[in-house]
Amino acid sequence: MSTLEEETAAADAPHGITGLPYSPQELETERLRLRPLNAGDLEDVHAYQRIKDVVRYLYWEVHDHEESAKHLKKRLAMNRLSEDGDGIVFAVELPDPEGGHDRVVGDISVFLKSAQHGKIEIGWVFHPAVHGRGYATEAAEAVLDVCFNTLGAHRVFAQLDARNEASARLCERLGMRQEALLRENEIFKGEWSSTAVYALLDSEYRAR
Repeated sequence: MSTLEEETAAADAPHGITGLPYSPQELETERLRLRPLNAGDLEDVHAYQRIKDVVRYLYWEVHDHEESAKHLKKRLAMNRLSEDGDGIVFAVELPDPEGGHDRVVGDISVFLKSAQHGKIEIGWVFHPAVHGRGYATEAAEAVLDVCFNTLGAHRVFAQLDARNEASARLCERLGMRQEALLRENEIFKGEWSSTAVYALLDSEYRAR
């Protein structure tokens, strides 16, 4: 076997996450900036955390200003991926072309589920005022690039309420496929809820 063949075989061999530890870096897309959350984001994140439709399928209720502040403080501590269970949160910022206030219109969470088996979970929330403009897809694509090309993930997945059609469509736009539907697997906000699992493998990501 030639040296090139050996290197190719080694690259294709099963492996876990290779890019640890990882601290979130600023990411630039065509229209957006992704960066770690900071304390100054409180007013922007509260603007969507207080909307009932935004939290309909999330594990928390509408936040008042104080609850948003506490929630943000917890998420600021999620700033490094090193061990299983660690998480980071990217603020999705829409720059003001006029040079004014750059607005945080959503955020994307990344959780290290298994470094050994190369598994990462992602989740997102966006202000409904920016729905339909492709921002969520653009931001999620940037995060997938980090997951697969920087961290070396084998599998990236998302778990969502099966009724959450907007998130399901986003998963599909990203090339993720529905792997499972766990029917009425939990009591969620007082009613039985089903969980849909969408995932994308490294080989599928590179073949898109």
